Amino acid sequence: MLKRIAGFILIAAFTLLVSYGVNFQFLRLSERSAIDQKLMVFLLACALTYILFMFWVDGMSIQWKWNPPRFDPAAWRDHLPGIALSVIFVFVYLRFAVTLNNFGVGQVDNLFDADVGSWMRRISSDDVKDFEMRGPHPFTYFIFRPFGMILNLITQDPTFSAILFNALAGGACVFLMWLLVRRKFGSGTYAFLMAAFLGVSASHFAFGSIIETYIYSALALILFCLLLLDENASFVSIVAAGVLTFGITLTNFIQNLLVFSVARPRWREIVRFAGWAISISLLLTYLHAYMYPASKLFFLVPDVQNEEKFFLNIFNMEDWRMEGRVFYLARTLSLYSVVAPGVLVLTEEVGATIPEFRFYKISPGVFHQTNYDGLGQILVAVWASMLAVSGVVFLWKLARERKLELPLALVLCLFFNFAIHVNYGQELFLYSPDWTYALVLFAAFGLSPFAKNRLFQGAMLVFLVLLAYNQWQFMSVILTSLEDYVATLPPAVP
Repeated sequence: MLKRIAGFILIAAFTLLVSYGVNFQFLRLSERSAIDQKLMVFLLACALTYILFMFWVDGMSIQWKWNPPRFDPAAWRDHLPGIALSVIFVFVYLRFAVTLNNFGVGQVDNLFDADVGSWMRRISSDDVKDFEMRGPHPFTYFIFRPFGMILNLITQDPTFSAILFNALAGGACVFLMWLLVRRKFGSGTYAFLMAAFLGVSASHFAFGSIIETYIYSALALILFCLLLLDENASFVSIVAAGVLTFGITLTNFIQNLLVFSVARPRWREIVRFAGWAISISLLLTYLHAYMYPASKLFFLVPDVQNEEKFFLNIFNMEDWRMEGRVFYLARTLSLYSVVAPGVLVLTEEVGATIPEFRFYKISPGVFHQTNYDGLGQILVAVWASMLAVSGVVFLWKLARERKLELPLALVLCLFFNFAIHVNYGQELFLYSPDWTYALVLFAAFGLSPFAKNRLFQGAMLVFLVLLAYNQWQFMSVILTSLEDYVATLPPAVP
């Protein structure tokens, strides 16, 4: 024990010196405020200390080797339904994406507050060296740009590369959901239905087509759940998935911690996972800031203050506005994310000439929310019934077996998203991919007693076909409104 304490002290002293030197030499430490200087040196030293200390303690017991899967034709044939389904969704998303993300106007905030133009640039444009990356996305350039550059070699068109990358991420979400459900419940048909359910959800239908970060967050979160349920998955692969989540959107790493804590409720493993994932993520964050100097560091005071503009304090709101906000969040989280309601097309109401699309609007004294009509009312009633049945099955199993399983973690993730977004964000549908995967997975677990029931499978197929039609109409309204607006613009001067 004394040897470990002494070793820890020596490693900490060494990394403190290294951290100071690195920050001073490469990250303009002397130009920062005193508190930012301390934070930069301290956090890098912590990350280096943890990594070096764990290497010293664990030695070679950590399996860092990656064994690539052998090509097995029979196994790949088993995967064909999931692959085919994901490819279909890629083309469906592209159907809308090539138009929605290609307007020369309104590429910021008009599509459910999505920053289309800026993320398109970050993914595949060449001029990003001095283009700001906000702190909540710690090292997103490292994740997105390699794919954007590879696609540029194929398409020779940065705009289409970003569009294609986004649609491919949406298709990958569908395939991972198919793989997860199939492995867990052993039914290819049930996996096909639940993967299709995720793909046709309003959230994935929209953000598989509209460029933003959230479809990539969904991909990382589903991948993490898949690896945790796989007994053969290595610790390294789970850490890598956690790092991926952290790098895309910082706050979603909390969902990883919730899922890991429920799936593997052993404090030593939880601390070990958190330590490795956070330490590696911090190192990548520093490297990202060095390679892309305009990137913000999420832990620095100026960056934290800059994020305050996205926060709301509901307790300082009038009662009508606070109640509307909470009710709107509850509906978005549980209903709008799955079954698209009528979309509001706003112009003069929000002081805009370019159409803006939302599920809410505010007028003096009234918090307006969109609603369902016709087919949408039937679909949302069916979805609410599915969610209720899943909830009953979840509570019954929890009371009977008293065993911590993934559905409990998914419920915690939903509560976490509710807690964070009650005070953060404007158009809350923008963030829906962060929790839609949890809703669909929760339903997949809750409805699993009927997984091989032919009557249920047939009814589910009918529901999905009607849901797909509803979402197609929802996206078509947006597309038509934008096309009508562009048709009113004067022709471009050559």
